[in-house]
Amino acid sequence: MSSTPESRTPTHRSRVCHFVIDVADLDQGVSFWTAALGAVNEPLPEISSHVYRHLRLPDSDIRILLQKTDDKKVSKERMHLDLETDDVEAEVKRLETLGATRWDHQQERGFDFWVMRDPWDNEFCVLQTEFPELLAQRQAAGDFDDAAARVVVSWS
Repeated sequence: MSSTPESRTPTHRSRVCHFVIDVADLDQGVSFWTAALGAVNEPLPEISSHVYRHLRLPDSDIRILLQKTDDKKVSKERMHLDLETDDVEAEVKRLETLGATRWDHQQERGFDFWVMRDPWDNEFCVLQTEFPELLAQRQAAGDFDDAAARVVVSWS
C-alpha cells in the first residue's frame, strides 16, 4: 500500500532561510546590498565572518547570505532577486549610484522592467509593483538609507 502526501505523518520541517549572493569583497557586498535592500548586517561567529555576511531584511524572515568567492561569473544565474518598486526609473537610478549597472530593459507581456547587475555581475531585476499591499508597508526611499524596494525571490 502506497501512502499519499496527505496520509504521511510529517517527520520534519523545511523552509527557505537564505538567498545566497556571491561577492568578491564582503565589505563592499555589505555596503551595496544593505543600501540596496534596506537590510541590516547581522553578526556572525568569527569562524564564519571571513567567508560570509548575514543580512536581515526589514520585512522578511528570509536572510541574504553574502558569500565570498574568487570564482568568476561564467553564465546567467538560474535564480535571482526581483525588487518591486512604485517608480522603476527612480529605483534603477538609485541602484546605479550604489554601483549597479543596467543590463537589459525588458518590455514584454505587459511588464516593463530592468535587468540589473550588482558590482559582481550578479543579475537582479527592478520591476513595477506586483504586490501593492505589501509594498505599501515599506518605508519610502530616504526613510532608511534610501532603500525602497521589496525583495521577491524569483526562479527563472
